[in-house]
Amino acid sequence: MAALVTAAREASAQTGPRLVRGDLSGTAGWLSAGTVISSPRDSKDWHSSLFGSVSAGWYWTDNLKTEMDVGAGTEVTAYRFQYVVINGRPTYQNSDYTFSRRILGISQQYQFLRNAWFHPHLAAGANLTWERATERFTSVAVGDPIGDPRGLPWANVEGPRTTFTVRPFVATGFKAYMTPRSFFRTDLRVRFHGGPDETQVRFGFGIDF
Repeated sequence: MAALVTAAREASAQTGPRLVRGDLSGTAGWLSAGTVISSPRDSKDWHSSLFGSVSAGWYWTDNLKTEMDVGAGTEVTAYRFQYVVINGRPTYQNSDYTFSRRILGISQQYQFLRNAWFHPHLAAGANLTWERATERFTSVAVGDPIGDPRGLPWANVEGPRTTFTVRPFVATGFKAYMTPRSFFRTDLRVRFHGGPDETQVRFGFGIDF
């Protein structure tokens, strides 16, 4: 009889009310974005910025959570160049490409363990990204047909312009509780577009409700 009572209590503990209904957290960290350089080989360069975000999660069970977060990164400048032909003569034009990103992330997360102080998790979702960019082109110096050099006033500014993209991502991280309701959290998020093209590393604190 004692064994049956113990088993019934254990089953009840596993199927009882959710321990946590939701959580709120704030994080800061680094955003690394892959930017295509306008070179003959179309290589991809990586540039990093500081990144801050606010997250809200809703638990469907003690292990399954939907999370939404909004965040923004600081401005980054990338140096680019492109091949151009002026008056039949090939040359290169340099530019400074300054951009920043605002991100809305939506993910489904599976949190391991139940009623424990340490909860690792895996997640998959999508980033909705607004990239605001300005590109400043330098003047191009060329020679005229009789060999006298001259500078063409090609210096110009394009932007600011905003582009919107939706890209999938995967993430892993953990929550570590400092009190029954407050926790430290960290995670690594990798976004994909023909391979990894953005990573986020975040650290922060939050509360359950």
